[in-house]
Amino acid sequence: MRVALIIPPETHSIESSVPKGLESGKGVYPKLGLLYVAAHLEHATGTSPTVIDCPAERLDHDGLARRVAELRPDLVGLTTLTFNLIDCWKAVRTIKRLVPGTKVCIGGQHVTLYPDETLDLEGVDFVVHGEGERTFTWLVEALGRGDGAAALRKIPGLGFRLDGERFLNPVQDKVDDLDILPMPARHLVDLGRYDHVAAQGERLATMQTSRGCPAKCLFCDIRMTKFRKRSADNVIAELKHLVDQGIDDFFFVDDTITIDRSRLIEICDTIKRSGLKIHFKISARVDTVKPYLLDALAEAGCYRIHYGVETASPRLLKYLQKQTTPEKVSQAFQWTRDAGIGTFAYCMIGIPTETREEMFNTVDFAISLDPDYAQFSICTPYPKTALYESMLGMGIITDDYWRAFARNPTEDFRVRFWNRDFTEEELRDLQSECHRRFYSRLGYIARQARQLRSWHDLRQKVGLGAKILLRQLNR
Repeated sequence: MRVALIIPPETHSIESSVPKGLESGKGVYPKLGLLYVAAHLEHATGTSPTVIDCPAERLDHDGLARRVAELRPDLVGLTTLTFNLIDCWKAVRTIKRLVPGTKVCIGGQHVTLYPDETLDLEGVDFVVHGEGERTFTWLVEALGRGDGAAALRKIPGLGFRLDGERFLNPVQDKVDDLDILPMPARHLVDLGRYDHVAAQGERLATMQTSRGCPAKCLFCDIRMTKFRKRSADNVIAELKHLVDQGIDDFFFVDDTITIDRSRLIEICDTIKRSGLKIHFKISARVDTVKPYLLDALAEAGCYRIHYGVETASPRLLKYLQKQTTPEKVSQAFQWTRDAGIGTFAYCMIGIPTETREEMFNTVDFAISLDPDYAQFSICTPYPKTALYESMLGMGIITDDYWRAFARNPTEDFRVRFWNRDFTEEELRDLQSECHRRFYSRLGYIARQARQLRSWHDLRQKVGLGAKILLRQLNR
C-alpha cells in the first residue's frame, strides 16, 4: 500500500490573534505529530510512507497536485489545525480530483475538537481524533487486510465512511507510556529545510519529551490534560541520534516541560555527563521554575525559555486562571536572567473588560522584564476552550461560529475578539502599537545588533523587525 502523509500548503490560513506578518517571518519547524505517525507506521508494519511538508518544501496547491499525481497513493493522511483547515480541505479535494480512488484520512488538533464536522467534509473518508500514532497504523493494517465496518469500528479514535455508512468511534487513543513510541521519522524529510529566526545553532530540530498540561488557563484548549513524560534515558537517546546527524539546536515543544522538575534535572545532568554540545530552548510556566533548575538548564545548554506572561493586571490574571501574579512573573524572569538564560515573553491584550491603560501597562511590564523577544497577541475565544464555552453559556457569544466554520470552511471567515469596549480594528491598532513600543526602543535594537552572528542572521531579524514597524505605519 502506497501511503503519503501531507502537511498542507499555507496559502489561506485564517488570521489568528498574532498578525500574519509576524508569523510568516519566523521560519518553519518540523511537524513532529506527522513524523511520529510515520515512524509508528514504519516500525509496526514496515510500510515507509512518503512525507510531503508543503510549507518546508515551499509547495503551493499546484505543486502539491504535481507530487500527488506522481505518487498516486492509495491512502493519504493529512494533519490540520483550525487555522489551516481551508488549505487542508482544498488539498483533500485536489487529491480526490487527481486520484479518485485514493482514500483520505485527516488528523490533528482540529479533528480532535471537531471529529463529526470534519468527517462530513466532502472527500474525507477517515478521521483520527485523539493521538494518531496507533490509530493510523491500525487503519493501514485494516485496509491492507480488506477489513469491513465491523473491524474498523473497533479502532479507537477512528471515524469513517464505508459503503454509504458513517461511523465515529467514541474512544480516543492515548499513549500513556511515551517511551514505547519510536523516534519521529525525520529521515523521511530534509532537515536542512527547517530554520527559525530566533535559533542559535547551525541546524535545528524539534523534540517532545512530554505531553499534556495540568494548568487551568482559561484560553487554552489543552487545559487540565494529563501530564505524560518520556524517561530521561529515552530523551537522551534521541538527542544523541540527532547530534550524530549534525543537529546542534533544539526546541523542546512540550506544553510545559518543567512540570516534573526532577526529571528535567536528570535530563540536564545526563546531557552534561554525556558531553553533548547542544543549544536548546523550552517553554515553561513561571510558577514551575526555581533557581537550581534554571542553573541546571543553563549548564546543559538552554539559551532561551518561553514564558506565558499574559498581562500585568492581577485581576485579569485571576480571570484567565493563570494561578500566578506579576510578582511571580518578575521573579521568574530575574532568576532566568541570573542563570544566563534568555527569555521570550508571551503577552496578551484585549482580554474581556481590559482597558487601554491596562494594555499599555502590560507593555511597560514586558519592557521591565527585559526579555529577548515579546509577542502581544489579542485574547481570542478559540474553539472548545473554557473561555469560548463560558461565553457561549452566558450568551455573550450567541452563535457557535467555530463549529459553523468547521462544517463549512470558507475563506471569508475571520476570528472574533470579545472586548466590549474596542472594535477589531482598534484592537489590531493597539496590538501594533504594543509591538512598536517594545521593539523600536534604541536600547533594544542596540542589544540585538550586538548579538548578531552572521549576515543571514541580520537579514532575518531586520526583515522581522521591518514587518512589525511597517504594520504600524500602514494602520
